[in-house]
Amino acid sequence: MPTKIVITGSNGQVGRTVLQRLLDSNAELTTLVRHAAPLRSGKTLVCGLDDPRARRSLEAADVVIHLAGSLRPKVSDTYYGSNVATAAAVAAAARGSNVKRIITLSYVNANEASSNEYLRTKAQAERVLQETRIPTVIIRSTHIIGPPEDPGPTALALLSQDGEPVKILGNGSNIVAPVFRDDVAEVLVRAVENGRPGVYEVCGPERMTINELAFLLNKNPNVPVRHLPIRLAMFLSRVIPGLTRPLVEVMTEPCVGDSVAAAREWGVTLHALGPIWNSSIPRELTFHARECVAELSG
Repeated sequence: MPTKIVITGSNGQVGRTVLQRLLDSNAELTTLVRHAAPLRSGKTLVCGLDDPRARRSLEAADVVIHLAGSLRPKVSDTYYGSNVATAAAVAAAARGSNVKRIITLSYVNANEASSNEYLRTKAQAERVLQETRIPTVIIRSTHIIGPPEDPGPTALALLSQDGEPVKILGNGSNIVAPVFRDDVAEVLVRAVENGRPGVYEVCGPERMTINELAFLLNKNPNVPVRHLPIRLAMFLSRVIPGLTRPLVEVMTEPCVGDSVAAAREWGVTLHALGPIWNSSIPRELTFHARECVAELSG
Protein backbone atom coordinates (compact mmCIF):
# COMPACT_ATOMS: atom_id res chain seq x y z
CA MET A 1 0.00 0.00 0.00
CA PRO A 2 1.37 3.47 -0.89
CA THR A 3 2.66 5.44 2.09
CA LYS A 4 0.53 8.57 1.73
CA ILE A 5 -3.02 8.70 0.36
CA VAL A 6 -5.11 11.86 0.08
CA ILE A 7 -8.88 11.56 -0.42
CA THR A 8 -11.02 14.46 -1.60
CA GLY A 9 -14.78 14.38 -1.09
CA SER A 10 -14.34 11.82 1.64
CA ASN A 11 -17.54 12.82 3.43
CA GLY A 12 -19.72 11.54 0.55
CA GLN A 13 -21.34 8.09 0.55
CA VAL A 14 -18.53 6.49 -1.47
CA GLY A 15 -15.79 8.50 0.22
CA ARG A 16 -16.81 7.35 3.69
CA THR A 17 -16.78 3.72 2.56
CA VAL A 18 -13.39 4.05 0.86
CA LEU A 19 -11.95 5.71 3.95
CA GLN A 20 -13.29 2.98 6.22
CA ARG A 21 -11.60 0.30 4.11
CA LEU A 22 -8.28 2.13 4.02
CA LEU A 23 -8.18 2.64 7.79
CA ASP A 24 -6.94 -0.94 8.19
CA SER A 25 -3.99 -0.31 5.86
CA ASN A 26 -0.61 1.06 6.88
CA ALA A 27 -1.07 4.15 4.72
CA GLU A 28 -0.98 7.67 6.09
CA LEU A 29 -4.43 9.02 5.26
CA THR A 30 -5.40 12.66 4.75
CA THR A 31 -8.98 13.65 3.96
CA LEU A 32 -9.87 16.97 2.36
CA VAL A 33 -13.41 18.25 2.96
CA ARG A 34 -15.09 21.62 2.48
CA HIS A 35 -17.32 21.22 5.52
CA ALA A 36 -16.57 19.64 8.89
CA ALA A 37 -17.74 16.04 9.20
CA PRO A 38 -17.18 13.28 11.76
CA LEU A 39 -14.60 11.21 9.89
CA ARG A 40 -12.20 8.63 11.26
CA SER A 41 -8.97 9.57 9.58
CA GLY A 42 -5.35 10.17 10.37
CA LYS A 43 -5.71 13.80 9.35
CA THR A 44 -8.66 15.86 8.13
CA LEU A 45 -8.34 19.30 6.57
CA VAL A 46 -11.49 21.40 6.31
CA CYS A 47 -10.75 23.70 3.39
CA GLY A 48 -11.20 24.19 -0.33
CA LEU A 49 -8.91 22.34 -2.69
CA ASP A 50 -7.31 25.62 -3.72
CA ASP A 51 -6.28 26.30 -0.12
CA PRO A 52 -2.47 26.21 0.43
CA ARG A 53 -2.92 23.51 3.10
CA ALA A 54 -4.76 21.28 0.64
CA ARG A 55 -2.17 21.92 -2.03
CA ARG A 56 0.70 20.93 0.27
CA SER A 57 -1.07 17.70 1.25
CA LEU A 58 -1.78 16.84 -2.39
CA GLU A 59 1.82 17.53 -3.40
CA ALA A 60 3.12 15.18 -0.71
CA ALA A 61 0.77 12.30 -1.56
CA ASP A 62 1.73 9.08 -3.30
CA VAL A 63 -1.86 8.50 -4.45
CA VAL A 64 -4.81 10.88 -4.73
CA ILE A 65 -8.35 9.50 -4.68
CA HIS A 66 -10.44 12.35 -6.07
CA LEU A 67 -14.12 11.94 -5.19
CA ALA A 68 -15.19 15.59 -4.98
CA GLY A 69 -17.96 16.47 -7.43
CA SER A 70 -21.73 16.73 -7.54
CA LEU A 71 -24.87 16.11 -9.57
CA ARG A 72 -26.66 18.50 -7.22
CA PRO A 73 -24.34 21.44 -6.46
CA LYS A 74 -25.05 23.68 -3.53
CA VAL A 75 -27.00 26.84 -4.36
CA SER A 76 -23.81 28.86 -4.01
CA ASP A 77 -21.87 26.55 -6.36
CA THR A 78 -21.98 25.52 -10.03
CA TYR A 79 -21.40 22.33 -12.01
CA TYR A 80 -18.14 23.74 -13.27
CA GLY A 81 -17.05 24.65 -9.76
CA SER A 82 -18.07 21.30 -8.27
CA ASN A 83 -16.62 19.09 -10.98
CA VAL A 84 -14.04 20.83 -13.17
CA ALA A 85 -12.55 23.35 -10.74
CA THR A 86 -11.97 20.69 -8.06
CA ALA A 87 -10.23 18.44 -10.58
CA ALA A 88 -8.15 21.38 -11.81
CA ALA A 89 -7.00 22.10 -8.25
CA VAL A 90 -5.92 18.48 -7.84
CA ALA A 91 -4.15 18.53 -11.21
CA ALA A 92 -2.30 21.77 -10.46
CA ALA A 93 -0.98 20.38 -7.19
CA ALA A 94 -0.11 16.98 -8.63
CA ARG A 95 2.00 18.19 -11.56
CA GLY A 96 5.68 17.91 -10.72
CA SER A 97 4.90 16.51 -7.28
CA ASN A 98 5.34 13.18 -5.54
CA VAL A 99 1.95 11.88 -6.81
CA LYS A 100 2.33 8.59 -8.66
CA ARG A 101 -1.32 7.75 -9.30
CA ILE A 102 -4.68 9.52 -9.44
CA ILE A 103 -7.99 7.69 -9.03
CA THR A 104 -11.27 9.46 -9.65
CA LEU A 105 -14.99 8.65 -9.68
CA SER A 106 -17.02 9.79 -12.67
CA TYR A 107 -20.34 8.92 -14.33
CA VAL A 108 -21.06 6.44 -17.12
CA ASN A 109 -22.52 8.93 -19.58
CA ALA A 110 -19.84 11.60 -19.15
CA ASN A 111 -19.21 13.31 -22.49
CA GLU A 112 -17.54 16.63 -23.29
CA ALA A 113 -19.87 17.08 -26.28
CA SER A 114 -23.01 16.66 -24.16
CA SER A 115 -25.51 19.51 -23.82
CA ASN A 116 -26.06 18.33 -20.25
CA GLU A 117 -23.89 20.44 -17.98
CA TYR A 118 -23.27 17.67 -15.46
CA LEU A 119 -22.20 15.12 -18.08
CA ARG A 120 -20.05 17.70 -19.85
CA THR A 121 -18.26 18.88 -16.71
CA LYS A 122 -17.62 15.33 -15.49
CA ALA A 123 -15.89 14.55 -18.80
CA GLN A 124 -13.94 17.81 -18.63
CA ALA A 125 -12.78 16.87 -15.14
CA GLU A 126 -11.58 13.50 -16.44
CA ARG A 127 -9.54 15.20 -19.17
CA VAL A 128 -8.00 17.72 -16.74
CA LEU A 129 -6.68 14.86 -14.58
CA GLN A 130 -5.43 12.82 -17.54
CA GLU A 131 -3.54 15.81 -18.90
CA THR A 132 -1.26 15.73 -15.85
CA ARG A 133 0.30 12.63 -17.50
CA ILE A 134 0.25 10.99 -14.08
CA PRO A 135 -1.23 7.46 -14.36
CA THR A 136 -4.95 8.06 -13.87
CA VAL A 137 -7.72 5.54 -13.22
CA ILE A 138 -11.21 6.81 -14.04
CA ILE A 139 -14.15 4.82 -12.69
CA ARG A 140 -17.41 5.71 -14.43
CA SER A 141 -20.26 4.36 -12.32
CA THR A 142 -24.00 4.13 -12.78
CA HIS A 143 -26.41 5.29 -10.06
CA ILE A 144 -24.92 4.28 -6.70
CA ILE A 145 -27.13 2.63 -4.09
CA GLY A 146 -26.04 2.01 -0.51
CA PRO A 147 -27.33 -0.63 1.94
CA PRO A 148 -30.68 -0.16 3.76
CA GLU A 149 -28.98 1.31 6.84
CA ASP A 150 -27.14 3.93 4.76
CA PRO A 151 -28.95 4.15 1.41
CA GLY A 152 -27.40 7.31 0.00
CA PRO A 153 -29.11 10.21 -1.81
CA THR A 154 -30.33 8.36 -4.92
CA ALA A 155 -31.99 5.59 -2.91
CA LEU A 156 -33.41 8.04 -0.36
CA ALA A 157 -35.13 9.93 -3.18
CA LEU A 158 -36.90 6.69 -4.17
CA LEU A 159 -38.02 5.66 -0.68
CA SER A 160 -41.53 6.31 0.55
CA GLN A 161 -41.60 8.56 3.61
CA ASP A 162 -44.38 7.90 6.14
CA GLY A 163 -46.50 6.13 3.54
CA GLU A 164 -46.36 9.00 1.07
CA PRO A 165 -46.10 8.21 -2.66
CA VAL A 166 -42.62 7.84 -4.09
CA LYS A 167 -41.92 10.79 -6.37
CA ILE A 168 -40.27 9.82 -9.65
CA LEU A 169 -39.11 12.19 -12.38
CA GLY A 170 -40.57 11.25 -15.75
CA ASN A 171 -42.59 8.07 -16.29
CA GLY A 172 -39.98 5.84 -14.64
CA SER A 173 -39.53 3.60 -17.66
CA ASN A 174 -35.87 4.49 -18.30
CA ILE A 175 -33.53 1.52 -17.93
CA VAL A 176 -30.83 1.65 -15.27
CA ALA A 177 -28.20 -0.71 -13.88
CA PRO A 178 -27.68 0.64 -10.34
CA VAL A 179 -24.47 -0.39 -8.61
CA PHE A 180 -23.94 -1.25 -4.95
CA ARG A 181 -21.92 1.39 -3.11
CA ASP A 182 -19.51 -1.10 -1.55
CA ASP A 183 -18.66 -2.54 -4.98
CA VAL A 184 -17.66 0.91 -6.23
CA ALA A 185 -15.57 1.47 -3.10
CA GLU A 186 -13.90 -1.92 -3.56
CA VAL A 187 -12.82 -1.05 -7.10
CA LEU A 188 -11.46 2.32 -5.98
CA VAL A 189 -9.47 0.77 -3.12
CA ARG A 190 -8.02 -2.00 -5.28
CA ALA A 191 -7.04 0.60 -7.88
CA VAL A 192 -4.75 2.24 -5.31
CA GLU A 193 -2.17 -0.51 -5.74
CA ASN A 194 -3.14 -2.40 -8.88
CA GLY A 195 -4.67 -2.07 -12.31
CA ARG A 196 -3.78 -0.28 -15.50
CA PRO A 197 -4.64 3.41 -15.93
CA GLY A 198 -7.63 4.13 -18.15
CA VAL A 199 -11.38 4.61 -18.16
CA TYR A 200 -13.53 1.82 -16.71
CA GLU A 201 -17.27 1.47 -16.29
CA VAL A 202 -18.81 -0.06 -13.17
CA CYS A 203 -22.50 -0.94 -13.07
CA GLY A 204 -24.73 -3.43 -11.30
CA PRO A 205 -25.35 -6.91 -12.77
CA GLU A 206 -29.08 -6.32 -13.27
CA ARG A 207 -31.01 -3.93 -15.50
CA MET A 208 -34.36 -2.55 -14.44
CA THR A 209 -36.56 0.49 -14.83
CA ILE A 210 -36.53 3.31 -12.30
CA ASN A 211 -40.04 2.16 -11.36
CA GLU A 212 -38.74 -1.32 -10.63
CA LEU A 213 -35.85 0.11 -8.63
CA ALA A 214 -38.36 1.99 -6.48
CA PHE A 215 -40.35 -1.22 -5.90
CA LEU A 216 -37.15 -3.06 -4.94
CA LEU A 217 -35.92 -0.39 -2.52
CA ASN A 218 -39.31 -0.09 -0.83
CA LYS A 219 -39.63 -3.90 -0.69
CA ASN A 220 -43.17 -3.38 -1.86
CA PRO A 221 -44.54 -3.90 -5.40
CA ASN A 222 -47.61 -1.90 -4.38
CA VAL A 223 -45.88 1.18 -3.03
CA PRO A 224 -47.76 4.25 -4.32
CA VAL A 225 -45.83 6.19 -6.96
CA ARG A 226 -46.28 9.64 -8.40
CA HIS A 227 -44.58 10.62 -11.62
CA LEU A 228 -43.61 14.19 -12.35
CA PRO A 229 -43.78 14.77 -16.14
CA ILE A 230 -40.45 15.84 -17.59
CA ARG A 231 -41.77 19.11 -19.01
CA LEU A 232 -43.19 20.07 -15.63
CA ALA A 233 -39.96 19.04 -13.88
CA MET A 234 -37.97 21.21 -16.30
CA PHE A 235 -40.24 24.16 -15.53
CA LEU A 236 -39.95 23.61 -11.77
CA SER A 237 -36.15 23.37 -12.04
CA ARG A 238 -36.16 27.13 -12.54
CA VAL A 239 -37.62 27.78 -9.10
CA ILE A 240 -36.89 24.76 -6.87
CA PRO A 241 -33.36 24.72 -5.37
CA GLY A 242 -31.61 21.42 -5.98
CA LEU A 243 -33.92 20.39 -8.83
CA THR A 244 -31.71 21.34 -11.75
CA ARG A 245 -32.24 20.72 -15.45
CA PRO A 246 -29.12 18.48 -15.69
CA LEU A 247 -30.40 16.41 -12.74
CA VAL A 248 -33.82 15.96 -14.36
CA GLU A 249 -32.18 14.83 -17.59
CA VAL A 250 -29.80 12.41 -15.86
CA MET A 251 -32.56 10.83 -13.76
CA THR A 252 -34.92 10.33 -16.72
CA GLU A 253 -32.42 8.87 -19.20
CA PRO A 254 -30.93 5.34 -19.44
CA CYS A 255 -28.02 4.68 -17.09
CA VAL A 256 -26.25 1.43 -17.90
CA GLY A 257 -22.67 0.35 -18.51
CA ASP A 258 -20.29 -2.52 -19.12
CA SER A 259 -18.33 -3.72 -16.09
CA VAL A 260 -16.42 -6.54 -17.82
CA ALA A 261 -13.13 -4.65 -18.08
CA ALA A 262 -13.23 -3.40 -14.47
CA ALA A 263 -14.22 -6.81 -13.09
CA ARG A 264 -11.36 -8.42 -14.99
CA GLU A 265 -8.81 -5.77 -14.02
CA TRP A 266 -9.52 -5.87 -10.27
CA GLY A 267 -11.20 -9.23 -9.78
CA VAL A 268 -14.29 -7.77 -8.17
CA THR A 269 -17.71 -9.40 -7.89
CA LEU A 270 -20.59 -7.01 -8.52
CA HIS A 271 -23.62 -7.67 -6.36
CA ALA A 272 -27.32 -7.55 -7.20
CA LEU A 273 -29.28 -5.16 -5.01
CA GLY A 274 -32.19 -7.52 -4.29
CA PRO A 275 -30.41 -9.76 -1.76
CA ILE A 276 -28.79 -6.73 -0.12
CA TRP A 277 -32.16 -5.07 0.37
CA ASN A 278 -33.89 -8.43 0.98
CA SER A 279 -36.19 -7.61 -1.89
CA SER A 280 -37.01 -8.60 -5.46
CA ILE A 281 -38.03 -6.87 -8.65
CA PRO A 282 -41.65 -7.57 -9.66
CA ARG A 283 -41.03 -7.90 -13.40
CA GLU A 284 -44.67 -8.56 -14.20
CA LEU A 285 -45.71 -5.16 -12.87
CA THR A 286 -45.18 -2.47 -15.47
CA PHE A 287 -45.85 1.24 -15.34
CA HIS A 288 -48.90 0.97 -17.59
CA ALA A 289 -50.45 -1.89 -15.61
CA ARG A 290 -50.16 -0.40 -12.15
CA GLU A 291 -53.30 1.07 -10.67
CA CYS A 292 -51.44 2.65 -7.79
CA VAL A 293 -49.52 5.06 -10.01
CA ALA A 294 -50.84 8.63 -9.84
CA GLU A 295 -49.89 11.04 -12.61
CA LEU A 296 -49.23 14.68 -11.89
CA SER A 297 -50.75 16.81 -14.61
CA GLY A 298 -49.16 20.08 -13.56
